Parts: sequence; C-alpha cells; structure tokens
Amino acid sequence: MRSSQVTMCLAAVLIAGLAYPAYAVERRSRPPLLHQRTAVSGYYGLAYPVGEFSDSRAGYGNHESEAPDWAIEIEHFAGRTASIGFSIANATFEDKDDPELETQVSTYSGFVRVVVPTGGPIRPYLRFGMGGVQIEFLDPVSREDSDYEFSVQGGAGLLWLPVRWLGLNAQALYYHGDTDDSVVFSTVDEIVVVGFDTEYWAFSAGISLFFP
Repeated sequence: MRSSQVTMCLAAVLIAGLAYPAYAVERRSRPPLLHQRTAVSGYYGLAYPVGEFSDSRAGYGNHESEAPDWAIEIEHFAGRTASIGFSIANATFEDKDDPELETQVSTYSGFVRVVVPTGGPIRPYLRFGMGGVQIEFLDPVSREDSDYEFSVQGGAGLLWLPVRWLGLNAQALYYHGDTDDSVVFSTVDEIVVVGFDTEYWAFSAGISLFFP
C-alpha cells in the first residue's frame, strides 16, 4: 500500500513537471507604437504663396515666391493611429517690390493626424486643422497687426520611426486664412483692412519626441 502511494506521488510530481513548461510560457505582444502616447514636434521648411497672396496686382498680396516657415506642435494619440493636437505656425514673407516690407503670418490651430499603419518603420499620414490666423505687417520703423481670422490647413506627410521614442517627419500642408476683410486699424475717417486672403503651401521636415 505504501509503495503504491509513493508511486502515485512520484507520478503526480512527474506530470506536474512535464506540464509546467506549457504554463510557464508567456506570450507578450509588443505595445502599440502610437496608442496613448504624446508627441512634441518641431518643423522647419519653406512656404510658397499661391492665389491672391502671391498676386502682384494692386490690392493683392504681392509676396515673394518662398519664405522660411516653422511650426511647434504637441499631440496625443487617443487612438491607435489617430491623434489630436495643437500647432503654432509662422511664416514671414517679403514683398516682391520692397524687400524691407514683410508680412508675417501666425497661425494657431487644433489639428487631427491620421497615420496609415503599414507594418514598417515609414508610415504615411493625413492631417487637417483649423483655428485662427493673424497678419502682421513689418517695416524698419513700424509694426501693424490685423485682427484674428478663421484659418484652415490640410495636407499629408510621412512619419519614420527609427526608434520608439523618435519620429522624423516630412510633410506638405496647404494653409488658407480668411484675412481679406481683417481690420488692421481704424479711425473715425478710415478703416484699413488686409485686402487679400493668405494662401500658401508649406513644405517642411520635422522631429517628433514621443512620451512615454
């Protein structure tokens, strides 16, 4: 009787030992690359005026063909591939006829970015935003600001993630500001308005830092 009990105990230990590796195997899936992460980004590139903004006719923009453009952004990926964020963008254009006269376009907007999952390190994305825009006219002795007006932008780009915490971006965005009737200053005798809508394409490269 005793030997049979010992035999049964040994058999139970042997079965448990054989079964343990099956239970010991842990399968861990990689955490989503973007989901619930926050990114801070900086962009720099060139802006190219189009439409009324580049038109040299009297009363229109009359601006140079290109200008330095920069943007600072923060966004949070609420979904696996979609983020919501806030952007501050700035481009400073020179007048075609008077290089001392500059037009600074400052845009403050919320945006949505949707990244297309490709399974690889490079992912295309689409983005759309809207907010406010202000025009500032500068010359060596004066500075005149317009009222804030409605602005929209949209475009596409590529996001490359060489490592989990770092992203490299290349994008093209179209900016449109409803600034035609934006008031620069007014007196009892006159009201001065911008006189044209701001329209330009911004082609830029950027760096994103992802947290956590």
